Amino acid sequence: MDLGERHLVLQRLLAAALVVLLVPIFVAIGAVADDQPVRVGEPAPRTIFADALVRVTDAEATDTARRTAAEGVEPVLTPDRDAQSAIVRDVREVFVAAREVRLPDPEDDDASGAPPRLAEQRQRLALLEPDLDEDVIAALVGLSSNELDVVERETIAIAQELARQRVSEEGVDRLLDDVLAVELALRNLPGDSGTEVVQPVLEQHMRPTVTVDPDATAAARQRAAESVDEVTETWRAGEVIVRAGDVVTPRQAQAVEELGLGGGGPWRAWLTATAAMLLVTAVAGVYLSRMQPIVWVTGKKLLLLSLLVVAYGLLVVGVTAVVDATSAGWLFAVPAGALAMLIALLIHPVIGIAAMLPASVLVLLVRPQAGSVALFAAIVVLLSVPLTTSIAKRSDLRSATLRAGLSYPVVAAVVVLVFGPTDQLWVAIAAGAVNGLVTALAVQGALPFLETMFRLPTVTALLDLADRNHPLLRELESEALGSYNHSVMVASLTERACRAVGANPLLGSVAGLYHDIGKVRQPHFFIENQQGIANPHDELEPRVSATIIQDHVIDGVEMAIEHRLPPEVVACIGSHHGTMLVSYFYDKAVRAAGGDRDAVDEAAYRYRGHKPRSKEAALLLLADCSEATTRSMAMSRGTLPREDIESTVERLLQERLDDGQFDECDLTFRELRRARDTIVDSLVGIYHPRIAYPPKPQSSGEDGPDAAARRPAEPTPPPVPTPPAR
Repeated sequence: MDLGERHLVLQRLLAAALVVLLVPIFVAIGAVADDQPVRVGEPAPRTIFADALVRVTDAEATDTARRTAAEGVEPVLTPDRDAQSAIVRDVREVFVAAREVRLPDPEDDDASGAPPRLAEQRQRLALLEPDLDEDVIAALVGLSSNELDVVERETIAIAQELARQRVSEEGVDRLLDDVLAVELALRNLPGDSGTEVVQPVLEQHMRPTVTVDPDATAAARQRAAESVDEVTETWRAGEVIVRAGDVVTPRQAQAVEELGLGGGGPWRAWLTATAAMLLVTAVAGVYLSRMQPIVWVTGKKLLLLSLLVVAYGLLVVGVTAVVDATSAGWLFAVPAGALAMLIALLIHPVIGIAAMLPASVLVLLVRPQAGSVALFAAIVVLLSVPLTTSIAKRSDLRSATLRAGLSYPVVAAVVVLVFGPTDQLWVAIAAGAVNGLVTALAVQGALPFLETMFRLPTVTALLDLADRNHPLLRELESEALGSYNHSVMVASLTERACRAVGANPLLGSVAGLYHDIGKVRQPHFFIENQQGIANPHDELEPRVSATIIQDHVIDGVEMAIEHRLPPEVVACIGSHHGTMLVSYFYDKAVRAAGGDRDAVDEAAYRYRGHKPRSKEAALLLLADCSEATTRSMAMSRGTLPREDIESTVERLLQERLDDGQFDECDLTFRELRRARDTIVDSLVGIYHPRIAYPPKPQSSGEDGPDAAARRPAEPTPPPVPTPPAR
């Protein structure tokens, strides 16, 4: 393994390490805040939103509600037949005793058959009915026989009426109060017997006519308890379960626990994120090596890719911190579109599409329940990347970010309406709008910085380099005007050839503009800049002249690196002559050696660059030699027919094919022929025959303002052999 391969392996390992080590650290740091315990009866350490619908049952409140419902059921009563009979019987016995005490005492020998005295009747009645009040006994004894019959009859009737009533122990007094007053008013009772006899007797012997059925009562209360639903509290996705500082209730604590929002510990979060990032990195490595080998062998692009993923992970953690303080709908502000667009612009659109994997995974790592947001991130990636493929100027970049930003609120709204939570619709739309703004600022702000730092040939970077006011081009124009004009022509030829074969026309054009910048260090040693001066090569040895010519490639590479041109452009500068011979001075050296080629070191007369390794570099090589040669031919011949241009370009192409100059690039023969035809068409358009206008008759003997333009060209003297410009 050579030094370059070892360097590439180290860059790959560093890129993987950045993702596998830094992203889990950010996730763990975000989990530290989520790991603070939520305890019942204590202030909540943070605001917690429900990630999904959760319904919590309060067992204590449910038991209380069911117990209250059971206690609210009245006892089940059943008629007490014995009590009903006893009421009437006991009342009747009172009057039986009242009559009995009126009869002479059979054991009294002195009895004459007359009723006992009233005092004796009271005594005997008190013995028979000890529970009767003395006043009641006196009133009974004081009644005449007829009055006693009436009172007995009415009292028993009222007792029978009361016995038929369903009355509990608690309702006896109320029943007596409600019924007796009415009955006594309706009955025709002698004197005050109603209040003195009837009412006291009934009040004394009235009792409950029903009894509690314990089994039936228990069953009724059980049914009442079972009919009470569980006491629950429900939180829909996006709703606040508990706010920071509020005292946590048992139900809130249970909801947090059921949703897994109490935190699993930073170490657990770190291990989970590390495992996920290892898997993502492994998949990315296989994908890049198989599907994007150009990126896989470019260490700086791998480093940039890892840094963008790490930065996105940090932003996701930051967005979730905002969500913890506001609303779950703000998760839709995760800048997945910015990640995808930067990767597409800086690395490759296909890699930008593949960014949906880390974009979604990182959302789920930080918020496992945010499946709708992960889907949103994937959709945003798919929408954003195609917008970057048609950028041809900076205004196109602004348009692309604007269109992407306008689509994000719509995508957020659709995702929320389909997958919920619908109550977060307006928050999600606002978050999508913020996401679009952040994406526009991030892409347009970070792109120039990143493309300069990593020297990447992005569209915008190449557009900046194509500006003719670039310091290198200004220096080339001022110091070597002929080389500058030649570079402009080569840029046009290369751009058209690249477009014909599907290569990058903007890269080819920029490479053409800068390919000869090394000539500014010794401009007068090149024929296109030798206006009105002697050829300095006439006084130099062929080896020295060849070295000077060769050095413009090395000088150009050094200047390009110094001005931080993209490596792809630098590579084109270093290979725009490949390893071809500086044939003019090599042949001159051979002639000086008497024709002995073995006496001349051929390697010393070859350009010290490298063979083209890309389509753009190969097409630049062909365009450069074709333009220089046909221009030299046109200088001596005025115009060139198409046949001469075709044969010249074909010869130049064949010479470089025979010399193996296209062995390291992936141009096919079909593409080379297509590029050759395109270059020929372009050169024919430049050097086509022109009409020689006759001189305009002069009436005053002076030329008009356009005489110089109309005057036929003077014959061109035979060319003086000079060293080639290349």
